[in-house]
Amino acid sequence: MSLMINPRREMTVVQQRILVAVALLFFISIYFLRSIYIPIFVSYFFAFLLNPVVRIAEKRGFGRLGPIFLLLILVFSAIMAFVLMMVPRVFVQVRELFEKLPLLMDFLSVRVGPVSEKYLGYDVFSQWKDVIPSIFPEIGNFPAAGILESVMSGTVKALSTLLTILLVPILTFYILKDYYLLNERLLQIVPRRYVEDVKEVMRRLSVVLGGLIRGQFLVCAILAAYYSIALGAIGMEMALLLGIFSGFMNLVPFVGPLVSLALSLFLALIGGAQLTQCIALVGVYLTANLLDNTVLTPKIVGKQMGISPLTIILALLAGGELLGFLGVLLALPIMAMVKVLGGYFTERYLSSAFYKEAPSTIDGKQSISDKI
Repeated sequence: MSLMINPRREMTVVQQRILVAVALLFFISIYFLRSIYIPIFVSYFFAFLLNPVVRIAEKRGFGRLGPIFLLLILVFSAIMAFVLMMVPRVFVQVRELFEKLPLLMDFLSVRVGPVSEKYLGYDVFSQWKDVIPSIFPEIGNFPAAGILESVMSGTVKALSTLLTILLVPILTFYILKDYYLLNERLLQIVPRRYVEDVKEVMRRLSVVLGGLIRGQFLVCAILAAYYSIALGAIGMEMALLLGIFSGFMNLVPFVGPLVSLALSLFLALIGGAQLTQCIALVGVYLTANLLDNTVLTPKIVGKQMGISPLTIILALLAGGELLGFLGVLLALPIMAMVKVLGGYFTERYLSSAFYKEAPSTIDGKQSISDKI
């Protein structure tokens, strides 16, 4: 009995279905086992971010392990210092923002309420003033006390979260150590006929994601620091919270800076800001926009992703709904990956014989495309 061997090594229909089923199971498992996959993805994210620095040190004769170890200590020490020093202040300012919501309704009721009564017959905002306390019943002790209580009551979950956080730098170290080896191993499981395609896609992804992650996020961090310092200098309340929000809203072109400016002006007016402070506030945002468009983005990012603002907003909302704050951070890289893959496969399709093949005629009759 001889074995039937396909000389062209083409996949059978059964093999194709098995491959599709395995791929679907993998993507489904990402969602249901996200607590396992998230530290791996975050670690690979850090490795991708830091690998260029390690490569430069390696080319200058410092080896690879030493720079990796030193770089990870510096990066994660800076992250820990930021969390310890800034996060409590952000929590306090978030609480202050929630406490100002009734004042916001008072402001709107005084300024816009008469128009609402004239055309609708009642004051919309005065009703919201009564509803807000029921929506946020624990507004007085949000969020520090609630977080502390949840950590103390959910010891197992807190320990699991702590272990996950500690696992990230360890995984990042080993991924950075074997960064190129891991990429080669991944290429080995790709069918030989598709190796060049996969290499080209990986090259494009590296360029786009490198520009986005190392570029756009760095621009947002610089702008967040600028906004926080400048808003504090002109006497704005919640300057740190507004600065971080305004900096990372820069990810959404055109709409993000406008929303940030509108929110800051609104909070300034509620706090009784004078005209000079409002003018200074507008000047802060105009200066940031000028700095971003003329220096930061052209020098650091170079090229834009080419994704519409609406798509970016929807991606941020979807990421936040699925994975919370981490999903918001991963939304734009995933969108960039989808754009690169879509663009590459579109190019391959437009250059394929299937697309370029002229319509054929059968027995001298016109094809369907000729009749349209």
